[in-house]
Amino acid sequence: MITIVHAEIILRQYNDLYCYDGDTCYVTIDSQNEKIRLLELDTPEISKPKCDAELKLGLEARDFVNNLIKNAETIEFKTDYELDYFGRILSLLIIDGDDVSALLVNNGLGVVYKKGHKMNWCNN
Repeated sequence: MITIVHAEIILRQYNDLYCYDGDTCYVTIDSQNEKIRLLELDTPEISKPKCDAELKLGLEARDFVNNLIKNAETIEFKTDYELDYFGRILSLLIIDGDDVSALLVNNGLGVVYKKGHKMNWCNN
């Protein structure tokens, strides 16, 4: 048996931001406020950075994603509605046909996520 899930996902702002950091964004799914975690991506921490360099790069990643969203013509989510450890919905975010996770990696603002391995942003 195949189950198909379809829900309306809309980006929402919280404290004037669409995304808290480079890999966590605020959304509304079927009238419920939720967060999505961008798939295949690890970005520097903002809430508990290990050094000033990590905080600086984390803020750059956050601003990069928020600017993409503000200037977007099209925004699409690709998700199976699986949750991560923190209860966020895992999703790809596609803006104007581009995978945002790949854009962040290509611009040096994130790395491809590897389970069990956390990037040390302080050594770069």
